[in-house]
Amino acid sequence: METIFHSPTRTAWATRLERPFRLEAPFQGRTFSLLLAVYDTTVTSEEQKALSEQIVRQGCRYAVCTGHECSSWDDSIDSAHIETDPDLSPPDSKFVMTTWHEDESIGEVAEFFVHSAKFDGFEPERFLVVCVGGDEAAYFRARHAVRAQFGS
Repeated sequence: METIFHSPTRTAWATRLERPFRLEAPFQGRTFSLLLAVYDTTVTSEEQKALSEQIVRQGCRYAVCTGHECSSWDDSIDSAHIETDPDLSPPDSKFVMTTWHEDESIGEVAEFFVHSAKFDGFEPERFLVVCVGGDEAAYFRARHAVRAQFGS
């Protein structure tokens, strides 16, 4: 995990996950927005479910999904959020917004992530870029695209 941007009001981190897919967000339980770039085409449904649960449990309020089968990640994170409540009706204050961005460049997704991933009074101060699989070049492109949107 590495810091890719820091200012007095906003901070962004990035990491690349390999099996076993375990996420440890650096924000100590505080809310954040996530850019999830999925490069590994072999992620199982069980791994996807487990990672989606980790994302929600650690405080994600907005998940921007791109890459391989990104619409299924959007759905998986939505389900993980709903399942946080035994009645399948979590409070609005814990709502997790999700979007998926198929056939968009990482630059376009990064622009949306930094400038548009907000809703109903939630405007992120903490941003996390997670690449699931992929090589160093893909990880570099994702980090660089987000860093560029912060103007650094």
